[in-house]
Amino acid sequence: MALVDHQPEALADLDAVLDRARAVVDPRLWSLATQRIEHTVADGPEPDAPVNESEAAVCAVVEQMLIDVAVLDDTTVRRAADALGGGALADLVMASYVYEASTRLRVAGSRLLGAGT
Repeated sequence: MALVDHQPEALADLDAVLDRARAVVDPRLWSLATQRIEHTVADGPEPDAPVNESEAAVCAVVEQMLIDVAVLDDTTVRRAADALGGGALADLVMASYVYEASTRLRVAGSRLLGAGT
């Protein structure tokens, strides 16, 4: 039995939030963030390397959030916020948290229930 069999409404809501996250985050940045989450949380393949300073700044934030968000320093955050402008970093941070939660649920569901979400 899969996790979706236990909590179909909650997982449908999570899917809707993920759809919204994909819609508000730049596709390349979404890809860089989700690759890092898959690599760290689900033993996924090595993520793509950032190709410019903006991507490097975003990757630094996402990677530190995965390791220990409490020690994410102001300089790293400011660099990413300046590179993206507006509220794009806030959108990316929220979207990556949702993707990370979804990934952790998928991994836990697979390991604990023997099936995917």
